[in-house]
Amino acid sequence: MADSFSMPAPDAFSVSVLVEFCKARDSRWEEGHWRVTGVVAGIAEEGAAVRQLHAETQGRQLLYSGLRVQLHRDDAESYYYNLVSDNPRVFIICSQPEGQPPAPFIATLSYGEATAYMETDDMVESVEMPPELYRWAEGFVLRHYVPEKRRKRKRDNWKETDDGKRR
Repeated sequence: MADSFSMPAPDAFSVSVLVEFCKARDSRWEEGHWRVTGVVAGIAEEGAAVRQLHAETQGRQLLYSGLRVQLHRDDAESYYYNLVSDNPRVFIICSQPEGQPPAPFIATLSYGEATAYMETDDMVESVEMPPELYRWAEGFVLRHYVPEKRRKRKRDNWKETDDGKRR
């Protein structure tokens, strides 16, 4: 029987994203705003689905399922720095039509990928990384990330040129 550490872990993990409408406090001009409030790891559904979890006059909660966090070897360094940070995050990229709740379409652990989407009109939110995702990403990083050895820069010998300047 193979031990669980020798079995390769999948490169993708199913997640669902929780989006909530938060009522504005003490504002005459704004009723409130939508924001991503969490990620639930391990819920796999066929295709994208949206379910209303909670509705009341103060706010609403929606659960978007059908997303997958995909890990890539060339982003292993970004995952490493996310995991060793004080507060590991899952970055959620959403489109948000005017007056509608955000519609998540990508969940990633890569700060670099999230930054690239920040430069577009897409909304990027970050939420705390669930423990299941942390352990899974940690295993991936341990298998695929090899930090580059730091090299001490060597100083070139200073030589004067014909015109008296150093190069």
